[in-house]
Amino acid sequence: MKRRLDRLLHIRTLLEDRSRLALETRVAATRALELAARRERQLGDGNGAAALRLLTAGEDTESWLQRIADGEILRWKETRLRAFAEASQAALEEARAVLLAHRLERRQVEALLALARRAEEKEAVRREQTRTDDWFQSGSSAGKRPRK
Repeated sequence: MKRRLDRLLHIRTLLEDRSRLALETRVAATRALELAARRERQLGDGNGAAALRLLTAGEDTESWLQRIADGEILRWKETRLRAFAEASQAALEEARAVLLAHRLERRQVEALLALARRAEEKEAVRREQTRTDDWFQSGSSAGKRPRK
């Protein structure tokens, strides 16, 4: 029984480790998406400011129109990246729930294993006590025999 529980504990530990790696991967992917969205936002803001400077300076309309178009493209990219980050956030929560479920299962197996070990220890103590009692009983009955 103990061997089966040890094997089950090993499997549950591996599952928990696998879930932890999946969660860490999801966290890294979500952070990368959020960082990319932030970077696109900053680039878009910079292009908007540059377009405004070109417009107020009286530069040719083509350069500031190009800057405005670039800014629109960057805002579109930011919107898409934020949407991906939000979708990734849902997957992140799911991966966290799976990790917590595997952790709970591992802890339950650990508790069962601890109970089995305590039961084995109690059984060993009981057997040793029985052997000791038997030895004393056999020794005391041998002492009652008449001597020749």
